[in-house]
Amino acid sequence: MGTHDAAAALPVLGWVFTGVLLLIILISRAAGDGRIPPNGTIGIRIPQLQRSDAAWAAGHAAGVRPAAIACCAAAACSLLGLFTPVAYWGAIAAFAGGLTWVLTAAVRAANSA
Repeated sequence: MGTHDAAAALPVLGWVFTGVLLLIILISRAAGDGRIPPNGTIGIRIPQLQRSDAAWAAGHAAGVRPAAIACCAAAACSLLGLFTPVAYWGAIAAFAGGLTWVLTAAVRAANSA
């Protein structure tokens, strides 16, 4: 992959990661309020959240806020990237940091449930 190919992929990554964060919000809200029960397909699939129904709901509910904040940051960076492409790196960083924050919050809540 050349320099031009990497530069062309950056906007795509910024928007895809923003969309993935939005998907995490939607799934976490639905699982947190019981619309998506524990299952083997959809949701945050880590052992701490799969221990019980209460851990599943608490973990997902705790992930909504960090995912929403990260999604807003990623969306802002992606929009700014339309004018200053280097800003797409901010969307990628917001995704990485946001996902870490979501998982940390989910594990803490699930362990407390």
